[in-house]
Amino acid sequence: MHPRPRFTLAQLQYFVAAAEAGNISAAAARLHTSQSGMSTAIQRLERDLGCDLFIRHSARGITLTASGHQLIERARELLRLAAELQQAGEDLQTGLTGGLHAGFFTTLAPFYVPQVVPRLRAAHPAMTVDVLEADGRTLQAALRAGSCDVALTYGLDIGEDMAFEPVARIRPYALLSAQHPMAGRRSASLRELATAPMVMLDLPETSRFMLGMLQRAGVTPPEIVRTTSFETMRGLVAAGTGFAILNQRPRSPAAQEGEVEAVMITDAEELAIGLVRLDGVRPNRRMEVFAQECRTAAAALTAPRPGSSEPDDPAAP
Repeated sequence: MHPRPRFTLAQLQYFVAAAEAGNISAAAARLHTSQSGMSTAIQRLERDLGCDLFIRHSARGITLTASGHQLIERARELLRLAAELQQAGEDLQTGLTGGLHAGFFTTLAPFYVPQVVPRLRAAHPAMTVDVLEADGRTLQAALRAGSCDVALTYGLDIGEDMAFEPVARIRPYALLSAQHPMAGRRSASLRELATAPMVMLDLPETSRFMLGMLQRAGVTPPEIVRTTSFETMRGLVAAGTGFAILNQRPRSPAAQEGEVEAVMITDAEELAIGLVRLDGVRPNRRMEVFAQECRTAAAALTAPRPGSSEPDDPAAP
């Protein structure tokens, strides 16, 4: 069994250049390398291929052997394919064509996807954006698997192998029904809110954050009702089951959402929203423009309302 050839692209380039020039010295000068280095590389190529490529004439340069004539076009084709591969790699890193696989935390997606994706498509029509909506754990698993390039998520439970760049900081608020003792107030403390049951949107990272915030405040609601649906959670609050803690305020100046209302939590802990990617993987140009659009959207969605110092955030849980 013959050993697998180990020739390099440089050896193929030297072979083709020497064949075209008919002289190793001239070919070496054209490629800005030494004659001895090129000659040695071609001899190694002949040894690896197991055949002679050139006939050496003492005073008249070189000519291709019959084997050399048969291999020269294949060598040119390999060099052409290698150049195309090099260009494709550069385009993937620096170009704005091709696909971007972008992740969004499931409760951020309804507010950021309509802001970010249409703007990307309008500004860069040759770029396609595939969206993955999931919780933080699933988004990080997709980043590790290479099925996601970058994701917008909360700064919660970020893995050590991830790079996280905050784009905004938000303060949780409470969602109440008219039956809650704190209804109609502009603000309330966690202790005041927790006199009623808590309706929790049971997503892994955010639920741990909410429970941790309550624990650090020394507060225990009389009951916790869990659901994985935002609409179910909102319906339970509207029906008077209890209060909910969500991560961003509604955009309505009156802070009203039909049968529920938003109340500022005076002792709520801030939470970061940011971009996460696999640490050690260089961001490409598509990831960079996506990140910029996310920063722009975050600035718009968290800007103070006119005449108010409070953030005018969307009602994302």
